[in-house]
Amino acid sequence: MNNKLACLVTALLAFWMLVGCSNNSTKDCDNVAGTWQLVVDVDDYECNGLGQRYKQVFEVSQNQCQLSIEGGTTGIISQGKITWTSPSTETDGGTLSYSSAYSEVNNKEITGAYDWQWSNDSFSCSGTVTAKGHILTEQQAANAKLGETAIQLEHPLLSPSENTVAHTFTVEAKNARQVYLAGEMSDWRSKVLVMQPSEADQWSITLYLKPGAWQYKFVIDGVWVADQQNPQSVPDGYGGVNSVFVIGEEDALLIAQPGIAHGSIVEAEFKSDSLNQASPYAVYLPPGYQTSKQDYPVLMLLHGYGQDYKQWIIDGKIQHLMDNMIANKSIEPFIVLMPSAGTSYYKGQHESFIMQELLPHVAEQYKVKAGPDYRAISGISMGGAGAFYLAHKYPKQFGLSLPLSGYFDLEMYPSFSWQNFTLDAELTLFCGEDDSISYPSNQRLVEQLNQQGVEFSYLTAEGGHTWRYWNSISEQVLKQVSSFFAR
Repeated sequence: MNNKLACLVTALLAFWMLVGCSNNSTKDCDNVAGTWQLVVDVDDYECNGLGQRYKQVFEVSQNQCQLSIEGGTTGIISQGKITWTSPSTETDGGTLSYSSAYSEVNNKEITGAYDWQWSNDSFSCSGTVTAKGHILTEQQAANAKLGETAIQLEHPLLSPSENTVAHTFTVEAKNARQVYLAGEMSDWRSKVLVMQPSEADQWSITLYLKPGAWQYKFVIDGVWVADQQNPQSVPDGYGGVNSVFVIGEEDALLIAQPGIAHGSIVEAEFKSDSLNQASPYAVYLPPGYQTSKQDYPVLMLLHGYGQDYKQWIIDGKIQHLMDNMIANKSIEPFIVLMPSAGTSYYKGQHESFIMQELLPHVAEQYKVKAGPDYRAISGISMGGAGAFYLAHKYPKQFGLSLPLSGYFDLEMYPSFSWQNFTLDAELTLFCGEDDSISYPSNQRLVEQLNQQGVEFSYLTAEGGHTWRYWNSISEQVLKQVSSFFAR
């Protein structure tokens, strides 16, 4: 929706082009009619956009203190400002409208802004538009071309900055019309980083990236492909792979370290009656588990859409994090359970499998402490939504819920209702401020939780819907889990 919406939002700009007078009199207003030229910035982030910038040239008519623009929008001057009225527009399966439109004109220089909102039956988002420009002289107007022109915004990764390293991505794409680089550097948005053609059907782009692992793909004429020249990859959750490039070294906590005690990953299958098939899962057992006589708390980690338990091992490096943090005594040992749930959002048959079959099985097979004081749940994206939903529905099972970039479309859970909503578990929401997928739904959930009077914490930081972000907060998350278990 975001690309279409960005265009539709800017199309509305032809209806308002905020103008104003410096004279407060309703009988003797400044003459601001003529040809207007504005540079317009559209903030469409909440609607999964990237931000847009346009140059617009258009005609403004004036009759005393009333202004009008082709398309039916009118403005009335009041106390030196113009307030505009324009009808809503049905577009892209929803309704697009705006409010709080204002502007001022001083010495033919224009400033203005307005708020807009798009909504349909199941989703809504909003944003702002700001504009700066001036009224053209007669000579300038005679040479000006009416209409709208997009202005390319430079991505910050295209320029050097502190602690970055230049790296050039190259792909061969014969007869291609357009090639993009997409990945963690673009928050997986496909039309952000434009690659340039060179000789021999090669396309390339140079980015300035911070150290660590970067997952990416190429988008060649709309088709997503991995880097065939790079053997390092991870599953993408859709039957393919994402290529991985590492700049410098990864965080030491994400790497297996020699000279410390190591835990173990036990991979197994459980024959589920709920699923009518075997389902794979994994358990991390901390160092010393086999010989220890103590029982351990359990953290359940939920994977993202289309993935399985391996995502927390391959991408999340959970075994290395646990080993290293136990070794440096920043956390106490606990068990980590990682089920598989495909694309289920942890409801229906997979919910029954996890809550009624797998958890009791793990309690029987392993040395675990009982009760919600010794059980926490977390997950990324779809798993974040699952961590919130299951903690709410099963208060006797989980005492702590830590959704990471949860994609909260709670209407997909048939049993969920805000009526008489309760949440016994402690709740902390995490989300990257650059997350084009989950940030809007986190903002809506925060508003709803506040309306319900629920106690919770909401922590945001720089980052997208990527493992770079989730890896960067994993230490904080595991420390919070350990502190909860230690009470």
